[in-house]
Amino acid sequence: MMLAATAIILLQGQSVLTQAIDISPQTTSPEILITLNRGQAIGVSNLSLGFMLDFEWPYYVRSSAQQDLARKANFRGLIRVFDFRSENPNSCIHWDESRKAGTFDWTAVDLLVHRILEIGAEPMFVLGGYDGSGGPQIPPGMAVDANTNLPYAESFAAYASEWVKHFRAVGLPVRYYEIVNEPWTYFGWEHVDLARLDNYMRLFNAVASGMRRENSDLMISQDFIGSKQVMDYWLTHGGADVDSIDFHKYGAWIVGQKTDPELLKVAEEEYFGTWPLGQSIEEARRAWFNARGKLLPIVVSEYNINGAWENGTDPKIQQMVGAVWTALVLRLSVLAGVRQAVYYSFSGSASWGKNNTYTGAGFGMVDSDNDRPWYQYYAQYMLGNNLSPGDAIVGTTSSSEDVRTLAWIHNRELNILLICKVDEQRIVRIGGLKGEVKLLKIDNTVPWENPALQTGLIKSEDPLPINGYTVALLQAGIPLLVQRR
Repeated sequence: MMLAATAIILLQGQSVLTQAIDISPQTTSPEILITLNRGQAIGVSNLSLGFMLDFEWPYYVRSSAQQDLARKANFRGLIRVFDFRSENPNSCIHWDESRKAGTFDWTAVDLLVHRILEIGAEPMFVLGGYDGSGGPQIPPGMAVDANTNLPYAESFAAYASEWVKHFRAVGLPVRYYEIVNEPWTYFGWEHVDLARLDNYMRLFNAVASGMRRENSDLMISQDFIGSKQVMDYWLTHGGADVDSIDFHKYGAWIVGQKTDPELLKVAEEEYFGTWPLGQSIEEARRAWFNARGKLLPIVVSEYNINGAWENGTDPKIQQMVGAVWTALVLRLSVLAGVRQAVYYSFSGSASWGKNNTYTGAGFGMVDSDNDRPWYQYYAQYMLGNNLSPGDAIVGTTSSSEDVRTLAWIHNRELNILLICKVDEQRIVRIGGLKGEVKLLKIDNTVPWENPALQTGLIKSEDPLPINGYTVALLQAGIPLLVQRR
C-alpha cells in the first residue's frame, strides 16, 4: 500500500519539509513478528533525558532556537556542565591558596542555570577534571599537592562549597554534582592504582562533606564509582556516600575502530553486562545496597556512539546508525531502571570538520550552523515526548535479533518502539494490536544531511516495511488499563 505521510523537521515551531513516503512492502524481505502482551506490565520506566553543554554552552544561552528545540524534545532530565576549562562557565576568576578563598563572578553561571530551569530540566555541574599527564584541571591560582598531583583537599572542598553557598543564597535549586570528570584518568581504568584511588577518595570525601554541610539535599557522585575495583575499595576503606551510580557509555574511542554491527553490539552489552566495570550497573547498585543499605539511582552522565575527537569526530554520530545506537542505549536504560541519560552533547557544526580538515561534525544532535536537528535528536524527541517516569512497561517479544522492541503506556496511549539494527529491509508484523495507529519514524529514506521525522497513519494489521536502519514509534489508544504482574 501507499502511505501518504508527512515528513517534518522541527525548526522554531515551523514545518519546513513535507513529502509523501512510499512504504509498499517488498515481498522478498524477511518478516519479523512483534508479539505484544498489553495485559501485563513488566516494570515501570524511571528514565528522564538530558544532554551535555560543553563548548557550545554560550551559544545555547543566547539561542532561543536551540532552547526551543530542547523544550520541544522534552529534555526534562539533567543538563550537565563542566567548570574546569576556560571555555566552560567557571565562576572562579582566581583562587587565593593562602586564604583558601577565591574571587567569583557568577553572572554567566546563573544565566545558564536559569536557561536550564526554563525548559524544565535540572543542572548537573562537574567540578574539576584531570588531564592525564597534564595534571588536575582546577581554578587559576589553586595549588597542586606534589605528593598526590591533586589539589589540596581543604582548598578544593572550600571551592566546591562556594558553589553550594551561592546557589542557596540566590535561591537557585541546583542539586546535582560530580567531583572530577572521569577520575579514572588519574587512578586508572581496568587496572586501578589503589594508592592513587585512595588520594582521590580522600579528596572526594573532603569535598562532599563540605558541600553537604551547606546543603544536605545534594546529589553528589563521580562517574566511575560503578567499577568493581573502585567500589570494593571505596566501601571497605571509608569512601564517602555517593547519591547515584554514575557512568559514561561510549561505543568507541577511535574513528573507524569498529564496524556498525560491533558498535550496535556494544550498545546493548557494555555496562549492562560486566565489561568494562567488572560488574554490571545493576550488580554495582546491589553491591552498594548490601554494604550501605541504600538503593541508588543509576545515571548515564555521558553517552555517544563514539568519543573520538583529536583528529575529528565520527561521521556516524549524526547518521542513522548513530540514531539506532542512541535508541538501543535508551531502550536498555529503560529496562535497566536508569534514572537519567545525558547525551554528549547538544550541538555540533556540519561546517566545522570541512573548515578544519577534520572528519565529522562534532558530537552534537543539533547543527549549530542552522539550528536544525540531526537524527539522534529525533530518536530522543520520540521518547522524550512519549515516555515519562512512572509509565508502565508492557511485555513484547521480537522473532528476530534484527529488530529490538519496547512497549509502554503513556497517558493511556500504547507506544511500541521498533529499532532496526541492520541496514537491510525487513517486514514487521505486529501481533496483539488491531486498528489504525500513528507512525513516527526516522530512516535512511530521508538522507541524514537533511533529516526529517516522518509521520502518518497506518493499519496495524498491515505489514510494515522497515528500510534499513530505523527508529520507529507506533502509537494507539487503549480502552483498558494494564494490570501489573
